[in-house]
Amino acid sequence: MDFARSQQLLAALNLTQSALTAPLERFRHELGFCLELLEAHPDQAPEWAMLLEEAATLITEGLQAGQDNTRALVEQAERLLAPLAAVAKQYAIFCVGHAHIDMNWMWTWPETVSVTYDTFTTMDRLMEEFPEFHFSQSQVSVYKAMQEYAPELFARIQQRIAEGRWEVTASAWVEGDKNLACGEILCRHLLYSRRWVQQNLGLPYDTVKIDWPCDTFGHAWTNPTILRRGGVRRYYHHRAIGGQRWKDMVAGKLPRLFWWEGPDGSRVLAYDDSPYGYNGILGPNMIHGLLSFARHTGVRQMLWVYGVGDHGGGPTREHLRAAQEMQTWPLWPEIKLTTTEDYFDTVEAQLQPDQLPIHRGELNFVLEGCYSSESRIKFANRRGENVLMETEPIALLARNLAGLEYPRQMLNDAWERAMFIQFHDVLPGSGVRETYEHAQGLFQETLAATGMIKARSLRAIAARVDTSALAASAGSDQGLGAGAGNNAYWTGLSTLSAGPAGGDPFLVFNPAPFVRDELITVKVWDRELPERYGSAYGKVPAAGFHVRDTAGHSLPAQLLDQGVYWGHHYHEVAFPAQTLPGLGWRAYTVEIGEETSTEGAAYARETGREVYPLGYMDAQIANPVVLGNEFLELTVDAQAGGIVSLVDKASSTEFVADGCVLGALLRQQEAPHAATAWMLAGILETVEPMAQGSTLTFKHRGPYLAAVELKAKYNGCDYRLTISVPAGQRRVDFDLDVNWLERGTPETGVPTLRVAFPLALEQGRARFEIPCGIIERAADGEESPALNWADLTGLAYWQEDLTLGATLVNDCKYGHRLSENTIELTLLRSSYDPDPLPEYGRHEIRFALFPHVGEFDATAAVQAGYTFNHPCLPISTTAHPGELPPEAEGIAILTPNVMLSGLKQAEDSEAVVLRLYEIGGQDTEAEVRLSESLVSPDAVATETDTLEQPITESSARMQGGALKVKVPAWGIVTVKLE
Repeated sequence: MDFARSQQLLAALNLTQSALTAPLERFRHELGFCLELLEAHPDQAPEWAMLLEEAATLITEGLQAGQDNTRALVEQAERLLAPLAAVAKQYAIFCVGHAHIDMNWMWTWPETVSVTYDTFTTMDRLMEEFPEFHFSQSQVSVYKAMQEYAPELFARIQQRIAEGRWEVTASAWVEGDKNLACGEILCRHLLYSRRWVQQNLGLPYDTVKIDWPCDTFGHAWTNPTILRRGGVRRYYHHRAIGGQRWKDMVAGKLPRLFWWEGPDGSRVLAYDDSPYGYNGILGPNMIHGLLSFARHTGVRQMLWVYGVGDHGGGPTREHLRAAQEMQTWPLWPEIKLTTTEDYFDTVEAQLQPDQLPIHRGELNFVLEGCYSSESRIKFANRRGENVLMETEPIALLARNLAGLEYPRQMLNDAWERAMFIQFHDVLPGSGVRETYEHAQGLFQETLAATGMIKARSLRAIAARVDTSALAASAGSDQGLGAGAGNNAYWTGLSTLSAGPAGGDPFLVFNPAPFVRDELITVKVWDRELPERYGSAYGKVPAAGFHVRDTAGHSLPAQLLDQGVYWGHHYHEVAFPAQTLPGLGWRAYTVEIGEETSTEGAAYARETGREVYPLGYMDAQIANPVVLGNEFLELTVDAQAGGIVSLVDKASSTEFVADGCVLGALLRQQEAPHAATAWMLAGILETVEPMAQGSTLTFKHRGPYLAAVELKAKYNGCDYRLTISVPAGQRRVDFDLDVNWLERGTPETGVPTLRVAFPLALEQGRARFEIPCGIIERAADGEESPALNWADLTGLAYWQEDLTLGATLVNDCKYGHRLSENTIELTLLRSSYDPDPLPEYGRHEIRFALFPHVGEFDATAAVQAGYTFNHPCLPISTTAHPGELPPEAEGIAILTPNVMLSGLKQAEDSEAVVLRLYEIGGQDTEAEVRLSESLVSPDAVATETDTLEQPITESSARMQGGALKVKVPAWGIVTVKLE
């Protein structure tokens, strides 16, 4: 039957609207489905077409003859089509009831709790009325809310789960963002969700096999790798719009059911519901994609998720009555009210090995504005993740070395708060003001908890370290108590003075799992430097600060700043610490000694002039300024608004593209458009604020830190950009302090601030850090997400055989644009809906450029991102004897292409658990040196899954004080040591 004739048959029924009773409405839908069956079964089409003609004629002639018993007429026509009915029932729609509950999207947390209570109460009532009804619900957060605020309803939910009618699909604390969360917290979503479900809902770890990020805005490539290690093998999602896979699916080239394969080869069976979504309606129109789905997949069962959602609600009586009605239609697919477990079990039982396509890659990009909207929540996410990953190993050391109890519950509560703010309408920045007031409160609680754990732990360790060699001659001890709370917001560890006499001993703790060189800054309190009169500049210090270690090695310190803080005077000094042990410490003391030398590796000078003495540092500079250290030399020009030259000294390689400026701030105006928090628009104009009459001043001149500050005012905003070069580092640091008073409006568009790094290369290859991995994307200038860093590497355009590039790291940003020769980082976006003032106020943003001559080095990039986000921690102490050495190592990752993800105490014992991932694409046996401060040399190593359950085949073993374990290329392993 051709298309024209099929439409005529349907039109014939449409012409009888005056007589269109429920049976006729039913038959009209049945006829439409039968016409689709003709296309799906061409071998039987001729026979079936004749039957359809006969049935349609029976109906139309009966109506024309005035027959008023339409039910009998329809039933007679359905009997004629019995051969089609048998085939129709070979198809099925598995209807899964669900209530999508957004965590505080356009409302407050109290409203979210109320929505959850009302929704779950309704679901329980519907189960009383409709025995066939099943309901599926994700997100541990909503279950925990009911446990806390409505315990009687929670008991009813537990009963429904025991009945098998309420399906738990919660493999994560919330339906969180999958691009902006780090790999370790994605593992914790699995761990803590499974444990909570087991302990409070009575479901074993292996019960929940599906991850349900139904509305998440894109999905990182490493998700299958992470999920399979946590026992998840199924994936339901809705938003993967924009990638090539989605375009092919829309064009009919790919099915919605497919295998999604991570970079290590791990697979999950994924269902892409983007054509329909998770708020479906149960009604006749839901069958229109069924036969197309079957044609593309070879699977005759389609999943249909239904229920009122976003603001909760769930399935309704109307939905369920419609299902009951359609279940009686003979010329209709089977309508089954069921669960995701039933659907995927049914599908997996019939799949052949090569039946479905395999997608190897990320499921991106969608709603790219969310990579940078609401920058304060981005900071809260990054900082929250970082402090948690720092705190757990420190707590382990304090447990073993100082006898402190491991604060398991306090840490678990902090992880729960950090996971909550990763909900897909919170972390992406698409909520209202109240959304972020609640989230920032959770973040502050996380900082308070981790800060106190770190402070108590590190001070307890410091009290047991032998620092007696750092004793000084008698001197003032009035600093005790000075610095209380100072700097605690940023590191969780205040600069409180222990009040020693004479000198100021410090324990410098390295939270990184590898040896590092770092420029350390400390504050010494209530110490007075002798002064003398200089020849031209008035009084200058007659002595300086020196740093000494327990071996007696001494070097001058650099004075960075001095001032008064809550009744106490401080000096901030810097010194280089070489080869700090991984997850370990070294003891130093700061003393007053001879006048500090101005000679050193880092330097700052105005072109054509000598370096200014300390007393003249704040003078404005008209000429460009040169900064440098052992490895790099750069020129900063105030008129250009940034760095006009950056040279690698060893090779004389210039990194700045001709006529361009590195680190130039770009104030851009996006065109007005809808949904500005979610979506980007074209750029109407670009202005460089720092090139609009900025001033340049020296800030530090060495010997360890050289820095200048650019100041500018544009459109009511004050910009202060500090550019610095630390000694001993192949990097340039940028600290931006901006009072952002820009406001977006529907009339003017979206003010946006980016920073650009145009490099002297071509054919650039763009690489980005993703959760527990690295991905290469096209260098096409489109907005893309990355975690701690992004790298652009290509060929020098003046020398074909020279490869160069740069890695850009940051402490709180995610949106990047990498083109053939330029890295851009999105700093601020003043979207205006749903939050009309998301960015108003002061922002402090840190980023750094690591230029490199030669190919991209994955290890260097990952370590650069890690160290930049995890600074060393100085702890003030006293000179005293102790049982611990003045220098000690906790851990050392000895395999360059392996990185530590997490290190913690086991959930069910005092064993140590560590997680590793591979970053070079090579099957590897990792070697990790572990000190006795963490594990006993005779500890037993067992490989586990992310849930800390032993796996069948374990390659982990302890050998000579080191852990050895096989890590697959791009893979993740977890090991328990006890």
